[in-house]
Amino acid sequence: MNGVSIRVGRAAEALLAANWREGMGRNGAWFAYTSPDGDKYPYQWFWDSLMHSLAWNEVDPARAAAELSSLAAVQRDDGLIGHTVFWDSPVRLARLPFYDVQRRDDMTTSTIQPPFLGWAWAEVAARLGDDAFAARGRGVVREYNAWIDRERVDATGLAWVILPDETGCDASPVFDASLGWRRHGTPGFAALVAAARRDGYSFMRIRANGGFTAACPLVNTALALGHLGLHALGEPGARARARELTEAIVEHLWDDAAGIFRLAGPDGLPVPVSAWQGLAPAALPDLPDDIRARVVDEWILRPHRFWPPQPVPSVSLDDPTFMRGDGRLIPQYWRGPSWPFTPPFVIPALLLAGRHAEAEALVAHIEGRLDDHGFREYNDPIDGRGMGARAFTCQAVVLALRAWLSDPPLPVRIAQGG
Repeated sequence: MNGVSIRVGRAAEALLAANWREGMGRNGAWFAYTSPDGDKYPYQWFWDSLMHSLAWNEVDPARAAAELSSLAAVQRDDGLIGHTVFWDSPVRLARLPFYDVQRRDDMTTSTIQPPFLGWAWAEVAARLGDDAFAARGRGVVREYNAWIDRERVDATGLAWVILPDETGCDASPVFDASLGWRRHGTPGFAALVAAARRDGYSFMRIRANGGFTAACPLVNTALALGHLGLHALGEPGARARARELTEAIVEHLWDDAAGIFRLAGPDGLPVPVSAWQGLAPAALPDLPDDIRARVVDEWILRPHRFWPPQPVPSVSLDDPTFMRGDGRLIPQYWRGPSWPFTPPFVIPALLLAGRHAEAEALVAHIEGRLDDHGFREYNDPIDGRGMGARAFTCQAVVLALRAWLSDPPLPVRIAQGG
């Protein structure tokens, strides 16, 4: 590694340690997790924790295991793990209208985030070599994936979301047409959350009442990866379920004319916005090679699309909705900036496509901007300028990205017969 890689690696380890939290939760369970940012994001978030666990796995696998175990400690009897966990105190009163809880004193929200729990758990279990941890994960992930398959999957074979924040990409322009005045960052967003709360956050009731639903390629990719992880943990049938999801993603979300995957709106029709969520399925080992090649060569590696000087932007540069900056007064930060959540899907896609040099280049780009601008929440895709939170721990996932260049992640190992 060069000097930049070494400096960034040390800074990532220091940030992980600084934002580590431990204690006894309101439910009487011991928790140990990494705050995404001590000031801006005090809670435990689902996909943030998965990113943190991948980062910790490179420096302290025991803490990676503790982070995942803390999510498991709030799993409901029906299998759901909510996407935000309020360990110390209930959600702040001012934020209550915007959080997906039934009551203010709920331990967690009643909604999901990209569900690749199985992938993260399998990576940590493989590093730990702990049979008991692997066995516990098999049960936790089995029940969690089963909840999604039972509560969110319809006849298309796809999992559907009921609120934009379930995709992790709250303010993405893919939601503009279907949400209008209720989109994230507007006063109407509280009305959207309130409507979902009245329907008990039930996908079936929300759909029956004509409410918002969407099938996101990122969420379905994450679920397929979660089943691949469950397979690696020894669960029968999980490998076949991952293949079924991949086939459904191709059948219903692939835009063959454009060469990218699209989010399906409430009417089931594709939304013609070229967002990074449409790149995520390229990380699936069962995706047909010709489709993966098109996503990689026609979209990911095109400078006027997703390969500007500081990749990977959240929206293609040639899409009319692309914008630099973060909106400030009305949050619009998923409409252009590059986030740390994207590369853990893009790196496997590049490796599966045989583009190792490009994967190395992407990691170098990320390390360079972290070295220059610090561990900011997201970055301008042109000049790398940092924005948002100033000590955003999810950026530490660069530790895993660097490691994957020599020790491939689970999706690549499975494709290689591992």
